[in-house]
Amino acid sequence: MSVAEEIFPFIYAVPLGYVNAFMLAGEEGPTLIDSGLRGSHRRIRQAIRDIGRKPEELRNVLITHHHADHVGSLAPLLANSGAEVWVHPLDAPVVAGEKKRPYPNPGSMAGRILGPVLTRVPQNNPSPAKATRLVNDGDVVPVGGGLQVIGTPGHTAGHVSFFVPEHGGVLFAGDAAAHMFGRLGKPALIFTEDMAQAKESMRKLAALEFETACFGHGTVLKGGANLDFRRYVERMAK
Repeated sequence: MSVAEEIFPFIYAVPLGYVNAFMLAGEEGPTLIDSGLRGSHRRIRQAIRDIGRKPEELRNVLITHHHADHVGSLAPLLANSGAEVWVHPLDAPVVAGEKKRPYPNPGSMAGRILGPVLTRVPQNNPSPAKATRLVNDGDVVPVGGGLQVIGTPGHTAGHVSFFVPEHGGVLFAGDAAAHMFGRLGKPALIFTEDMAQAKESMRKLAALEFETACFGHGTVLKGGANLDFRRYVERMAK
């Protein structure tokens, strides 16, 4: 059974337990969006093989944010490839191990109670990996016809989303939003640094035109996905 699940031609989901990575199969080599938890590199390498490429052909890894379930397998994936790593400058020092990984949100009771415990769990302390490229809002990553960078801070200070204009617009939202159990929603408070800012980022995404949205957590939303975002932010405003 194939690990890579085709969303559109050359665009694939790579389910990694409770978190997702995504892959674009460009002529220049595969581009990966996020890398899952520690230990996910084996499944990602198999996904690359599933689309007829070799793991060492991985050319780019785009990181939406520094959380361990999105960068956990970055270091081992880079060990056998010369892939460029694209991260926002506010999250890059955390990914590189140069800045302490922030506790879960102390503004939530769960964050205050579980934060000190979660930071000691090995899965939440992945091997560091340095960004080779820094990305900011409005940048275009030269993958395929150009992958647009959208600054969506709040979940983390340097959270970014990525946008592909083809196929009616495909949004890779990372954890700027989630689509769990068939429902669109904002990121979990316990792991969100600034919820007010996260809500503004959802409003920013809702203003875009895209038919499909892909999430770090939950299922792909296809067909008028931007309308679902708009309905959700309208409810948030009430």
